[in-house]
Amino acid sequence: MRNLVDFADWPLVRARQDGRLTVQDATELREGLVEALARSDGEGRRFAVVVDQRERGAPEKGATEILHGFWAEHAARIAERCVGLASVVPTVSLADLVRSPGPGGLAVLGTVDPDAALAWARDRLAGEQEAG
Repeated sequence: MRNLVDFADWPLVRARQDGRLTVQDATELREGLVEALARSDGEGRRFAVVVDQRERGAPEKGATEILHGFWAEHAARIAERCVGLASVVPTVSLADLVRSPGPGGLAVLGTVDPDAALAWARDRLAGEQEAG
């Protein structure tokens, strides 16, 4: 495993996609989301995700299907447990492609600025704590 998912700042989850998305990477990212959902359920608290995709490359055959399949199957639950997902991408044109709400009504942000992504995710978590 390449440690693509970091839970050190839980309930803020950091993930990264470095270079070409392999089937192994996609599986690790999916398992990270499974773990985030399990922690969220166990603790009764919601989480936020920041994904750094600035070094993203063409995916290996079958890799995107792993992630897209999981998201399609669990979109409503992810949206329920996750306060938002920020995607840090290499260009403004890619950031502009991100539309909120995302799958299942999930709040999403596309940006080229990793600091802005972290601030947005932390703000969403703070809003969740104030509401709870």
